[in-house]
Amino acid sequence: MLLQHDRFVKSTAALYLVLILFYTFNNINLKMCAKVAKKAPKKKGNLHKMPDPIPAGTILSDMKGKKWILDKSIGIGGFGEVYSGAPYKDNTPKDYPNVIKIEPHGNGPLFVEMHFYIRQAKPENIEAWKKKKKLSVFGMPHYIASGSHEFNKTKYRFLVIDRYGTDLWKLFQENNKQFPEHTVYKLALQIINVLEYIHNNAYVHADIKGSNLLLSSKSPDQVYLVDFGLATRYTTKTEYKPDPKRAHDGTIEYTSRDAHIGLPTMRGDMEILGYNMIHWLCGSLPWDKDLTNPTNVQKQKQKAFENLPKFLEQCFHDSTPKPVLEYMKLLEIMEFNETPNYEKFIEILNDGLKKLGHKPNGKLEFNNASGSTKKAIVPKSIPRKVNKITAIKRPSPRSKATSPIRNNALNDSNVGVLIDKKRARLKDLKKVLNNIESCDEPDEEYDIKITKKKKLKQRTPKKEENVKITKTKTKINNLNDSESDTATEIMSKGTRSRPAKSSNSTNSKFKTTRQCNVSDDDIFNSD
Repeated sequence: MLLQHDRFVKSTAALYLVLILFYTFNNINLKMCAKVAKKAPKKKGNLHKMPDPIPAGTILSDMKGKKWILDKSIGIGGFGEVYSGAPYKDNTPKDYPNVIKIEPHGNGPLFVEMHFYIRQAKPENIEAWKKKKKLSVFGMPHYIASGSHEFNKTKYRFLVIDRYGTDLWKLFQENNKQFPEHTVYKLALQIINVLEYIHNNAYVHADIKGSNLLLSSKSPDQVYLVDFGLATRYTTKTEYKPDPKRAHDGTIEYTSRDAHIGLPTMRGDMEILGYNMIHWLCGSLPWDKDLTNPTNVQKQKQKAFENLPKFLEQCFHDSTPKPVLEYMKLLEIMEFNETPNYEKFIEILNDGLKKLGHKPNGKLEFNNASGSTKKAIVPKSIPRKVNKITAIKRPSPRSKATSPIRNNALNDSNVGVLIDKKRARLKDLKKVLNNIESCDEPDEEYDIKITKKKKLKQRTPKKEENVKITKTKTKINNLNDSESDTATEIMSKGTRSRPAKSSNSTNSKFKTTRQCNVSDDDIFNSD
């Protein structure tokens, strides 16, 4: 019995020893792992490695073994670099009709774009769609080639597409940040045709903007939608559920309400196009000053769709084009997972072009003088001719006059205008002239007199002194006491055949100056 007890004690002790050793070993490992974890650098998100410049003349081989030669770099993007290129056949080519996009294998945008082109941009599929829809122009780029290349021990992927002309953003900047209305509708029609093709293949573009819209190098009246780095399959879910990882994807000023919460939708693409149209017509968007705060921009867009007429009035200043209003209203009633009514959108824009006297496939004119007016700018009137008159003294304002001041030095056929130097600056001259009522003669002229008042001592009026104004045939209206001293003084000078208009006239722009009583003393005090 005692022997069994000893064996039990020994076995129990051995078991405890094993457990202690096991716990100690694991605890040491956990501490070591924790120390290693602290030393490990944090991974930086959304940062792409920029490639080293690849020299001109470098030969690339695509997946089918076809060779391509690089020329000079023509741009750097967030993912990598863009070069002009050409097919290589043992001789250096004279022309470089292609664009070759290159990025390190560790980056993602070109990977997304390359696979979109491979799947959805095959030339035969694009041409079949163009024929089916009976389109004379169709701005969907063709996939040409892609592959991998190693340079300086770094592996790169590349994509080959056609080379196009200038982009719309550059043209927008060169044309005072405004396109003619008919050109905006023509551009939108071409873009909608491309979006319909993309959506039909279960993708959305998500980044429609001027810098991603390039004119054809062969036909300046055709525009291509490029850069599919954000292209993704649109949602087919029935639940409107945000995805924080994708929130605010795209270019903030144009990002759709759906994209602001990370939801790729076909409705979103149409909304992005709508913001572009408004920008091209107005020259700006209401949230331009808040682009560093995506959440604030998102709230403004949501508020805009709560009251579209008010939002568009803010953009266009009471003159919203009907096609834009109808386009946005059609967008407003769409569900987030609904397929756009492309035919209706196209019909709205075609009707707008018809009323402007233009055809959908007409010439793209980017010079603003050729066809439209900027909605947010009020046209300025043409200034009238002004003759300078010198050496004319103004009668003392303290003299008791019962009729308007008349200046014999002015021609009686003209209306005289006195500009008080103390009250008005020369830069206000144009404003004064624009406020003068035109006479019947088309060639009328105005004379401008600029006077400098003398410094007068302030005089305290006597109690017994009363101001009396005698009744005459000509009525003199006193200035209102509430009238600002900074108001410009304008005196109407008439002739026998055409008497000067009094301030009782329906035209309140002419004011007769009061010439008497001491209550005007404060006006002439020196500064």
